[in-house]
Amino acid sequence: MKRLILISLCTVLICFSVNAQKGVDAKVPSVLKTSFAKLYPKATDVKWEKEGANWEVAFKNLSKEMTVALDKKGVVTETEVPIVATELPAAALKYLAEKFKGKPILSADKITAGKKVSYEVVVQKGKAIMFDEAGKYLNTGKD
Repeated sequence: MKRLILISLCTVLICFSVNAQKGVDAKVPSVLKTSFAKLYPKATDVKWEKEGANWEVAFKNLSKEMTVALDKKGVVTETEVPIVATELPAAALKYLAEKFKGKPILSADKITAGKKVSYEVVVQKGKAIMFDEAGKYLNTGKD
């Protein structure tokens, strides 16, 4: 009996989450969907989210997860792609080794906004550290 209740509850939760995502997809302006489809025709697992005046879309492109922000005209304003720690600039790796000695890098992302590149690194849950393109630490005000 407990198993049946648990299965029923899981089914209901899955239905709600699928319908919630469909509701968000329905609100995405068609110009954004068209622009996105042209830029990333092989995208899968597409999930849209409203971020202020822009829209953010998380997806897989050729099996690589990434996030793209689009303005209301469908122009990409920012991309965020996970990278391996060895792809971080040497200065960032040095900073992390000194300030977070012995702590593993939980995740690293390369963020491109126009021609500006930065890196976001997580070494502790809930603690993101930002670096510029050269690997210089950026004080984000969240420290």
